[in-house]
Amino acid sequence: MTITTKSPKETHNIGKLIGEKVKPKDFVALIGDLGSGKTTFVQGIAEGLGIKIPVNSPSFVIVKEYQGKYPLVHVDIYRLKNPIDELFNIGFEEYLRREYIIVVEWADKIKDIFPENNLQITFSYNGENERMLSFIPNGDRFIKLIEEVKQCIY
Repeated sequence: MTITTKSPKETHNIGKLIGEKVKPKDFVALIGDLGSGKTTFVQGIAEGLGIKIPVNSPSFVIVKEYQGKYPLVHVDIYRLKNPIDELFNIGFEEYLRREYIIVVEWADKIKDIFPENNLQITFSYNGENERMLSFIPNGDRFIKLIEEVKQCIY
């Protein structure tokens, strides 16, 4: 499924829809260039989870945790030189084992460690404010989730 958003608010709102549907142990992989809407989308996920504090990119701290309806772990691996090694050095595998929703920006750098069931979303520019969000659901859970999102949009 591909969705074109015409503003950051629309990108945020699609994230919110996803946030209302994700569950613990879900892994969402965000792929796209700088400024393509990944963090805006995560802010929408956080809103959908009922997180009330500001959510921003953890570029310098790598991982931020938020508590909402379910706990959210927001990971940004943009600055990591050896992302897989560095993530495991900070205990990333614990997040994968626990009851967290994990959202990773720049996830294309760690495709080798994606859980089997995951939702990949690629963000691309389609004009100054327009973005194309391409969804690849891996596993029955995410196929169903995307079908539910489609029903809310169309």
